[in-house]
Amino acid sequence: MRTVLLAALLALAPCAAAADEAPSLATVPAVLAALSASPEQSEEYKASVALRVRLRVFPFIRVTLHGDSWYKRPGLYRFVFRGVPLIARAFSDMKYDLGDPARWPERYDIALAPQSTPAAPILRLVPKSPVMVRTLDVAIDPAHGRIVKAIWSRNDGGVITLVQTYAPISGHAYVAKQTAKIDLPRMKADLEAEYSDFSATEASVGVAP
Repeated sequence: MRTVLLAALLALAPCAAAADEAPSLATVPAVLAALSASPEQSEEYKASVALRVRLRVFPFIRVTLHGDSWYKRPGLYRFVFRGVPLIARAFSDMKYDLGDPARWPERYDIALAPQSTPAAPILRLVPKSPVMVRTLDVAIDPAHGRIVKAIWSRNDGGVITLVQTYAPISGHAYVAKQTAKIDLPRMKADLEAEYSDFSATEASVGVAP
């Protein structure tokens, strides 16, 4: 369960939306520029989150976690879950920083993936320092410049696949739902996160450190 929840929060941290008027996404610099601009994304916001976890290996646990999530540009996320089972208590309060896409080249070697096309661009990120992740393929919606799919391929043969959909709210495009499939050598699970009650007011987001 600890492995599943850690992978869930890492994979399900919403990836930022990008420009409605995206430039030609046929080159790596154009894609990174579109992701960095991201005018559809609020500077910061809070949302309620429901995370459903289903293990596909013994002990075949199903659990739903409810809580809140916070986002601050360019990529800082925090999750606080309420009523977390004891086995998952270590993950009741988590933070992740996905970083600024404009600075990804400092951490990754970046190219267009072999399956990428101008109509459906896919970035392939390869970590410059040795880590468990071998490659990260990020699929872009060129009409809106949004990240719609991400696939983490690991050195142990494991794969994590994330798909996310957006909802227009008050002139912004927020990630409203995500599904993830985790296929690791010792852990297999399906996850679904739904976000609601979005708020970008200073009073709501100011409580998150």
